[in-house]
Amino acid sequence: MLKFSMELCYPQPDVKTLSVGTLGPKETSSEQTLNYLISQWKLQQISVNSHLFDSFTELKESLLQDQIDLALVPPAYERINDFYMEPSFKLGFIFTYPTPVYGLAKRKNEEITLENCTLVTHPAPLPLLPYLLPCDLNQNKIKITLVNSTSVAAIHVKQGLADLAITNENALREHDLEFVSQYGKIEMSWSLFYKKENTMIQGIYLPVHT
Repeated sequence: MLKFSMELCYPQPDVKTLSVGTLGPKETSSEQTLNYLISQWKLQQISVNSHLFDSFTELKESLLQDQIDLALVPPAYERINDFYMEPSFKLGFIFTYPTPVYGLAKRKNEEITLENCTLVTHPAPLPLLPYLLPCDLNQNKIKITLVNSTSVAAIHVKQGLADLAITNENALREHDLEFVSQYGKIEMSWSLFYKKENTMIQGIYLPVHT
C-alpha cells in the first residue's frame, strides 16, 4: 500500500496565529474543511483567523496582497491552475477531506414541477445533476444558472430567485431548505497555498484525514 505524509513548513518556528482564507459564504464545503484544519491547528496551540471570500479570484488576490497567510482551494475549482501557476505561490500542503452530503434542494412545503424549473449551482457539482433527477426527465428543459458557491445557490432558493439548488447539507440546514434527492459526500482533495517569501511559519504538522 502506498503511503506518504507531509508537513506544512515555513521559515519561522514560533508561529502562534494564522490567517487562512477560503470560499464563502458560511456553510460551504470549503468552510467545513477549513474548520477541520482549525481543529488540527488548535492541537498545536495555533489560533486561526478565518476569512471567507465571495470567489476564489478574491481569495487569490488577498493572498497576493499579503492579507492572509494561507489559501485553501479544492481541485474542483475550475481555475485552480491560477494558483498552481502563480509564480509567487507555493503549494504548502495537500490532503483529502470529504464534503458534506450533496443533493438537490428546494424550499420546504412547496411543490416543484421539475420540468421547466429554474436551478442554481456552483459549476463544480453540476455533473451530479443527472444523478439527482428522475432518469426520464430531459435535463435540457431545466434553466440552469451558475453561482460562486453551493451556499450562494441555497440562498438563491431561499430568496425565491430559483426553484432548486445543488447544495450541501450544511447550507441546506442554514437556509431551512429540504432535499428532493441526495447524492452523498464527495471525497475531495484540498490544497493549501502560501507566498514563497512568507517568513512566518515552520513545521506545522497536519495529519492525513482517515
